[in-house]
Amino acid sequence: MDGRTIGERVARRAGRLVGRGRELELFGRVLAGALDRNVLLVHGPGGIGKTTLLHAAAAAARADGRATRWVDARTIDPLPAALAAVLHDVTPGTVVFLDGFERIAAGAKELREEVLPRLPGDVVVVIAGRSSPDPGWFGGGWAQVALGVELAELSAEGSVELLAEHGVPAVPAREITRWTAGSPLALVLAAGAYHRHGRVAPEPGLVATLVRLTTAVEWDTTHYDALATCAIARRTTLELLAETLDAGGDAEGSFGWLSGLPFVDRVGDTVTLHDAVREPMRDSLLGARPARERTLRGRVAEHLHRRALLGDRTVITDLAHLLRSPELRWAYCWDGSSRYHADRIRAGDAEVLGTALAGRGYREWWAASEPYHRLSPRNVVVARDAGGAPVGYAIWLTPGSAPSSVLADDAFGRGCLRFAERACGSGEVVVWRDSVDLTGEAPETGSALAMLNIAVALRADVANPRHAVVPLFQHHQRLHAFCLAAGGTLVPELDTVVDGRPVCAYWIDYGPGGLHGHQRALVLRELGRSSAPRPAPAVDDVRTALEQYTVATELARHPLASGGAVEERAESVRAVLRDGVAAAFGEGRREEQLRTVLTQRYLEPGATSAAISRSLAISKATYFRRLTEAVERLAAHLAATG
Repeated sequence: MDGRTIGERVARRAGRLVGRGRELELFGRVLAGALDRNVLLVHGPGGIGKTTLLHAAAAAARADGRATRWVDARTIDPLPAALAAVLHDVTPGTVVFLDGFERIAAGAKELREEVLPRLPGDVVVVIAGRSSPDPGWFGGGWAQVALGVELAELSAEGSVELLAEHGVPAVPAREITRWTAGSPLALVLAAGAYHRHGRVAPEPGLVATLVRLTTAVEWDTTHYDALATCAIARRTTLELLAETLDAGGDAEGSFGWLSGLPFVDRVGDTVTLHDAVREPMRDSLLGARPARERTLRGRVAEHLHRRALLGDRTVITDLAHLLRSPELRWAYCWDGSSRYHADRIRAGDAEVLGTALAGRGYREWWAASEPYHRLSPRNVVVARDAGGAPVGYAIWLTPGSAPSSVLADDAFGRGCLRFAERACGSGEVVVWRDSVDLTGEAPETGSALAMLNIAVALRADVANPRHAVVPLFQHHQRLHAFCLAAGGTLVPELDTVVDGRPVCAYWIDYGPGGLHGHQRALVLRELGRSSAPRPAPAVDDVRTALEQYTVATELARHPLASGGAVEERAESVRAVLRDGVAAAFGEGRREEQLRTVLTQRYLEPGATSAAISRSLAISKATYFRRLTEAVERLAAHLAATG
């Protein structure tokens, strides 16, 4: 015994990293300045231990007195701007860890050219991904800055040592080692299966088998649902668990339990399943209990939709992740983020895209689209491959952003906008003027088109559009299938011919809840449930919420409330009320009077009823009639929009 406490001895053993001494020694040399490198590129297949190595390196950096910054690529959008945003305030001497880089590998060129060069010169960046670094990391000046570190399988001795760390005796450990191929993840899963079942025999589909055996245990309902939620959701937070578990479930305890599982990664307030086990875990946990899967997926969708109502546009990717329809996923999900990323237009892009379209026989179409690239770049999104080459683009128009200088020579674009303004009756509409994918990828691989579509939804100046107009060439059967699956209807008046090919357009009415409500409805439709919103509160409920606007403890108990903590739930009700007041009334003197009465009486408390009536130059009796009418109008609006 060495005199340490039992807790200290446990912590020391738990923090041991088996079989990676050479890699940690290399990292130590970088920290000490003995190796003139700023960027370490750790790579190896899923389950080889990249995340574990990065955690050990982060602990070593902190022990050395260095600040650290951890970025999980699964929790950010695959856009250069998203990565730049999380690194914009990195201070000198910080060690940055970027895990799961395969999710945003298509943005490597922009990472090298725009993001990393802005970091202080003594910052160390450790990037972990599955694929070998592309040649750009070792060309030009980067050859003197970056260093590749490949993680190999553990040796037989290292495998036995790792199993021993997880309590597996030597004899079964040597047996397991023979068929786990040195994969740390497989070894850890095998250790779990050994403790539950005595031994694990090799079978086809190693990871799937190990997951099935590891999870073949009767956990209580809360733990089962927590792990199942983690398998369903793109990312799982404590707030999500609180709204997904059954009443009385310990969300905080379950979140901590998930964080301790060997195949679950935690970054801040988010946990995610290891990529190598996500699908096998879904199959193992949910395949035999489809009804439970539908219940939990529906609860996840409802939670994400409530976040969208609070103004979080980023949940559009999380809602899309819940869809299973191949027609919808092909054009709605960012499954292709390892191969493509969405970006702004750059010098030279128009020439590449124009040449590609002309070579495919779309000269007229490009002639009408090219001016947007040149004169209105804010309306253009470009998809790039891992080498940074443009492989597609989208052009979006809204009534508030349409560039008149370009539209003057774009008859088709003008026609789409005229239809939108007339048929939709509001400015809450996005016209997908172009959605061009030049990759030719099969739909099951995750398309660049999906990247473009989601990027447009995130960037357009209409945060939650009620309507969409989607033009397409009639021979594009996949896009037809998507528009129909999304509830679109053809607009005959927009039919035209370009480059000798028929062009048509679909009008998609997302419904009163806009795009976010539409996504929720699509998920619920797949689950066999009605997409109708929950019953809206009665007039008296709305009046009660207004009267309790400043009392957080009361608002937190209101039927409109969502979220976990008291203040979060109260603010969710306030947001619904504010948005409702802003949208429930039209233009004109009387409409504005109704809005003002409601706002000054409840949302900006302080003035008396007498003072409000005097400021509006109306009698007190008229004031109270207006107030009653305004509350009823707000309640009707909330009922209509869900």
